[in-house]
Amino acid sequence: MNLFGRRLVLLATPRQIGVLDWRPGSMHWLGEFSAGREGLTAFRQVVAAHRQLPVLLVVDTVDEDYRSEILPHVQGQARAEMLARKLRQVFRNARFTAAWRQGREATGRRDDRYLLAALTDADWLTPWLSVLQHEAAPLAGITPLAMACQPLLARLRVQEPHVLLAYRLNGRLRLSYYHEGQLRFSRLIGSDTPTQTPGNAADEIAKTQLYLTGQRILPREARLHVLLLDPSGQLDIAQAALNADPGFSARLVDLSSVARALRIPPGFLSATPDIAPLAAIAGAPLLLDLAPPPLLRRHAEFRWRRGLNLAAAVAAAAGLILTASHWLHARDLRDEALRMQADAQRADARHAETVRTFPALAIRPDQLGQVLALAGRLDRAPLDVATLLAPLGQTLAWHPEVVVSGLTLQEASADAVDLRLDARLAAFDGNYRAAMLQIDNLAARLATTPGITSVERIVSPVDTAPGATLTGRTSGETPAEATRFSLSMQVRRS
Repeated sequence: MNLFGRRLVLLATPRQIGVLDWRPGSMHWLGEFSAGREGLTAFRQVVAAHRQLPVLLVVDTVDEDYRSEILPHVQGQARAEMLARKLRQVFRNARFTAAWRQGREATGRRDDRYLLAALTDADWLTPWLSVLQHEAAPLAGITPLAMACQPLLARLRVQEPHVLLAYRLNGRLRLSYYHEGQLRFSRLIGSDTPTQTPGNAADEIAKTQLYLTGQRILPREARLHVLLLDPSGQLDIAQAALNADPGFSARLVDLSSVARALRIPPGFLSATPDIAPLAAIAGAPLLLDLAPPPLLRRHAEFRWRRGLNLAAAVAAAAGLILTASHWLHARDLRDEALRMQADAQRADARHAETVRTFPALAIRPDQLGQVLALAGRLDRAPLDVATLLAPLGQTLAWHPEVVVSGLTLQEASADAVDLRLDARLAAFDGNYRAAMLQIDNLAARLATTPGITSVERIVSPVDTAPGATLTGRTSGETPAEATRFSLSMQVRRS
């Protein structure tokens, strides 16, 4: 499975193309291929073998143009339309164009600063792009070499505000101007222009300074810091000539410093010096992309597939972690259940051993409980019936019209007994109202008798409940038995 950060980084010129297989912490130079038929065939084979990797194309050509513009600060669709209109106005029908927003003005309307770039003639790039399209390689973007060198300056920790990088590569000298670490201008001097002598190289740098000053890209009072980077060492003799001019401060950048900044073995960098800008931009964000949207379609699909694969991998990892946690929890529960079962078995064994050593009982356990309950009742003080019934007798003496037919005594608790009185009236003339009044008077007097805590009428000649049905006869004699009633009383034991 490929690493998500792996990609092919290409360095294309009108004469050849170089291929770097890059991944975080590792890289492999796959070689350079000429623009002829054999070179294109070999290049197609390399791309076919790595068609699953995204491709970043770095171009190095004299056919490029840079413009600095100050445009109104707008956002969204309005910004896209404004930039598209401005690019068509500046670069006409150029196919490969881009605009990079570099910041905002500090004063006034705080407009946006843009760097507009274009490849004015890109016919030589068509065969390389045809190979990428034929092999369905996901093209991530096209950027100029000067933009690839920008992260290289950051890696070298260049702090000067006005920097001109003089980079000799493939027999040609590229001069790129950076302000506060951001690209503002670049030009390539072809191999047909002599730059080997210190005077010619220094003259080209001086001409570039004059152009930048004339275009107001470089302030007139600014001192230009020149970095001389040349693996072949042909720019070394230009350092003294530049430092003799007070408008410059020049220093050499050796390959060992570049190797340390990019964390590349010095021997590998010396053998393939072309990889320095490619390795610098490979892991950096792409700020200036010259590729038109149709060429980036496959890379958009690639990013969607990679995102889905990453999401699936995260979901699978989360599922595995969740499954492992549930499995471990289930194991813990099983171990706990086994431990509890073992403890219960040991407790049962100890209980059985204890019971086995008990002495033999003459009676069963349930009978023993009955005996203990009876013993508790016998331990109570004997019930003094005369004392309990004395208040009742005194009260009944005040009501001679009451004839007692039954008296039931039942213990309710250790401090009280329940007493039920069954009686009737001695005489009854059919007046139920008078009979009920006599019964109520008896109940009221019993309620005030000392020792009696409560009185309740449970049976009466007339059912006075709200839902009761009235029955009886309206003629003839009514016997005294019709006045039977019952009272339930609770009497304290002492």
